[in-house]
Amino acid sequence: MKKTQNKPIENIESSAMLYMQHSQVMVVYTEKSDREVWNSFKSGDEAAFNYIYRKHVAELYNYGMQICQQEELIRDCLQKMFVDLRKNQGKQGDVHRIKGYLFTVFHRELFKFLKNEKKQHAELIALESEESVFFIETSHETKLIDEEFAMEKKAEISKALNQLSPRQRHAIILLYQEELSYKEIAEIMNFNEVKTARTLVYRAMEKLKEIFEVKKA
Repeated sequence: MKKTQNKPIENIESSAMLYMQHSQVMVVYTEKSDREVWNSFKSGDEAAFNYIYRKHVAELYNYGMQICQQEELIRDCLQKMFVDLRKNQGKQGDVHRIKGYLFTVFHRELFKFLKNEKKQHAELIALESEESVFFIETSHETKLIDEEFAMEKKAEISKALNQLSPRQRHAIILLYQEELSYKEIAEIMNFNEVKTARTLVYRAMEKLKEIFEVKKA
């Protein structure tokens, strides 16, 4: 009788302890630099790996959903990426900004998945094609929108973004929503020079301004 009554209490206590441990991990590693966290991860620190996963998996998932909106494929891609990352942790090079590195790896892996899917499903359209239908649903108003188009509604902003070329929309997402640097964008989009990423964003901004000027006229 006592054992039956104690089991739920033990489960609750275990869950509470686990939650406290996770919370403590987040607090401890939040105070460290990306370089320190990454070095801990490379040395085999499981807590560092858990922190990296928990901190970045949601934003990687959201980014993936804006590219193809295939939830199962994105989850499979993320799982493979983190499994490979963990498996090869001792072989990883130096990383100064974890988010930028993860986005670069995830982007590469996601397009491998998409290419495989495209072979099996002819209707799947790749992002790299200028004719691709890469519609964006803005999850929140970005800095770009706050500064340039604060009076416009979210639906109108999404519509305007979808009038850009696929590459322009992609660059805008990475810079203003994901807050990556031009250098990181260049790496993700396979540009040889950082200035190519800057030029792409500049042209996208000019196009957006033109779109909203026409609407106001």
